[in-house]
Amino acid sequence: MRFRLCSLALILAMLAIGCGQKSANLQTGTVPPDKVLFENGMQYLKKSQYIKARLAFQTLISTYPDSEYTPKAVMANGDSYYQEGGTANWLQAEAQYRDYILFYPNHEDAADAQMKIAALNYKMMKGPGLDQTYGRKAEAELKKMIQDFPNSELIPTAEEMLREARQVLARSEETVGDFYLQQRHNYAAAENRYKLVIDRFPQYANKDQTYFKLAETQEKQGRITEAVYYYSQIIIGYPFSDKFEEAKKRLILLEQPVPPIDPVRAAENERNRVARDFSIWDPLRGIWSVFSSKEDPYERAKRHTGEYPEEEMAKRNGKEKKANGK
Repeated sequence: MRFRLCSLALILAMLAIGCGQKSANLQTGTVPPDKVLFENGMQYLKKSQYIKARLAFQTLISTYPDSEYTPKAVMANGDSYYQEGGTANWLQAEAQYRDYILFYPNHEDAADAQMKIAALNYKMMKGPGLDQTYGRKAEAELKKMIQDFPNSELIPTAEEMLREARQVLARSEETVGDFYLQQRHNYAAAENRYKLVIDRFPQYANKDQTYFKLAETQEKQGRITEAVYYYSQIIIGYPFSDKFEEAKKRLILLEQPVPPIDPVRAAENERNRVARDFSIWDPLRGIWSVFSSKEDPYERAKRHTGEYPEEEMAKRNGKEKKANGK
């Protein structure tokens, strides 16, 4: 009897150990819930199911703040708003990307977050003559990108976008000056706008036109010496300008010498020159593809690094157009 009891106890002990080991093995093989939330969120994001994606990411962020997947979830949560598109969503995306940079400033994706902030403001820019709130923000965020992440592979595109944004800002200021000059005949106000363009945007492609109009406003105000200076700038550096001959005539009429062309300055200005047919709808060839949603500026930056193949870029851009109803 005692032998039977001992045998039964031994069997029960062995079963308990076996069950314990099996349970331990099952727990070891279980996928961590934070990983499950992140992977589910990414699947939803890939399918453009943005609300479901955000629910998964936000649950992960609030429930597992110390998870290795939390930084990725913060970035992906911003991406869900960025990809869905529209001003309200882009502003939400900007808030998410700022949180990412604030909490993970040394993370490898911090530069991408800053570039996306710059890109979404760039996407919201309006053409010359319209409100330039987002144009100024795009300029500021691109400058921050270049300053804070100088070693990023995205910098060449950021620099290109900054030049383009400044062209629109300059043209917008010039448009206001044109209004004062042509509609109000307020020469002092026009002069202030044209000087702002010249001083703040030295690489403005239309600067020869600005020089000419600035000289006109000063001549109208009887400030001949200053007018002569700006007419002369056209002769010295813009021999290709359609204002070149007119500026020469003005100098002759004012009985002032016509200066020689500076070939170095002329060559530099020629390099800065872009399409001259500015309008409110097509301010520059360089940014028209962005304004018309043909190419997302962030995706353009990634393409220039060679990270995304052409077919992937086409797929991404097509997806965004569909999301925005274009």
